Amino acid sequence: MQNPLEESPSLQARIKARAKALWEADGKPTCGPEGYLEAAGDLVGMEINPEAGQEPVDPAVPLGPDGQPIEDARLQDNLGDPGGSMNERDELRETPFGTREEEASALRNE
Repeated sequence: MQNPLEESPSLQARIKARAKALWEADGKPTCGPEGYLEAAGDLVGMEINPEAGQEPVDPAVPLGPDGQPIEDARLQDNLGDPGGSMNERDELRETPFGTREEEASALRNE
């Protein structure tokens, strides 16, 4: 496998040929084939090393069995209580506790 970062005359010729083909396919705009060198370089690099960028990446948020993200319920605490309601439940915690220790501590303090 050839290193796509290593410059060689054959690689440069291949990129220029691909740039010219892209330029012609777009109807020969006024920028000339030079305007297609970057895209051509990307395409040639992908041809040389097709496995590049194929490593799996772990999602930042854990996913449930259906593939949907599972967000931490404690994030809801940051929303705060808008107040203004006459509901007796205004003081009740509506999100689960982060740990069993937090839950036990809260229940002892009630």
